[in-house]
Amino acid sequence: MSVEKVKKWMDNAEIGSSVIYYTGNLAEDRCYDKDVEVTPNAFREYAEEKRVEFFQKRKTKVDRSQTPKKHIHDYIVRKIK
Repeated sequence: MSVEKVKKWMDNAEIGSSVIYYTGNLAEDRCYDKDVEVTPNAFREYAEEKRVEFFQKRKTKVDRSQTPKKHIHDYIVRKIK
């Protein structure tokens, strides 16, 4: 999601609306691809104004094997103001 799409979503979304802005492992993926930071940083400005809130939903099951899978999450932002 580009910065322009973030702004458009904020301008048009109703309060209570949410959008998945990233799927993966955000903390880990940021280390290898700096472009991953663009969307969360764009939403962070709105969070500082208390207009959105962040949450995440795990997509992978907890794996207790010798070689566990990488944790994958949906990273979601919800408009609150």
